Amino acid sequence: MHDTSPQLAIADYTLLERIGAGSYGEVWRARSVTGAERALKVVHRRSFQHDRPYRREFEGIQKFESIARGHPHLVTVFHVGRLEADEAFYYVMELADAVPGTAPDRCASRALRSDLDAGAPLTARALVQLGVALAEALGHLHRHGLIHRDVKPADIIFVGGPPKQADIGRVAGAGG
Repeated sequence: MHDTSPQLAIADYTLLERIGAGSYGEVWRARSVTGAERALKVVHRRSFQHDRPYRREFEGIQKFESIARGHPHLVTVFHVGRLEADEAFYYVMELADAVPGTAPDRCASRALRSDLDAGAPLTARALVQLGVALAEALGHLHRHGLIHRDVKPADIIFVGGPPKQADIGRVAGAGG
């Protein structure tokens, strides 16, 4: 999964390695001009058969950006931009904690899925805390007219310890 030769140039960011890819885009570990490491997702128009789903994805990010800012269990989006020449958009967000034991020059993002795959013990207390955190995050989105259409263990990441709902491209208006 680790690709270290990006074809993209994004102002003020150096793409260090690809850390994820899905149906609609790819996620990179990136370094800003200030030296902060972030996750940067690029979503290409060519990944969609039609314009409407691509626009819906972009509109979801636009709505999510301000609603999620500062919520302890929603990933923070720092910036949204367009790559007109590539018919794409990107967004910069918090980078998940590293999986324990990962080499410092490699990024293996810690998610609930990676914890489960590693056989990490989940106590009843930890499960209740996780459930409450996710219910608060999803409730916050719902109160602002948004829904998350794809909640799963791979998209629950840990940032600075606490869990956060990620894969925000799957966020849409309650009517969308």
